[in-house]
Amino acid sequence: MIATDPLEAIEHAGGWLFDQSMAGWDVSVHVIEEGDTRPLAILGAPLFDLHDSLVNRKAFDQPGAGPWPQALAISAKVFAADERIRAGATSVIDRGLADIRLWGEGLPLELDERCLTTSHRLSCAAQAFKRQAFSAAHVDPDSLTPVESFRMAADHALTPPLGLVPAS
Repeated sequence: MIATDPLEAIEHAGGWLFDQSMAGWDVSVHVIEEGDTRPLAILGAPLFDLHDSLVNRKAFDQPGAGPWPQALAISAKVFAADERIRAGATSVIDRGLADIRLWGEGLPLELDERCLTTSHRLSCAAQAFKRQAFSAAHVDPDSLTPVESFRMAADHALTPPLGLVPAS
């Protein structure tokens, strides 16, 4: 996940992140701005500095340079503000390399037109853990909703994740 700060990550996609972790995925959150790491730890996600992650990766869109994610959730704020993220995410979408989910306002029109609205219904466990993360972040736990909304690249939305083969 790529977000401006830990708070944005937990508010907009914390339940999805938790559910992916419980499904056995390795999850991580990469942020531009520092913040309290405890709420993300509650959700099972380590926190990394985005700048350090990009420098260590050498290039955002080079599969083969290490483990490649099956899915990326990206803040529209970061997408709009960082040319490397924008170019890399667009390349990943064009090549169908990962499930790209974006949240928030301000997607460029050319990308918004390529995306479908999708949602993730939080498991009961995700709701409970996200409520605890909200409390740790001093966010009103009553503001938690059982569904998180995303924009997802339409050309990837209907294809199975990499490595999965249809049963028929």
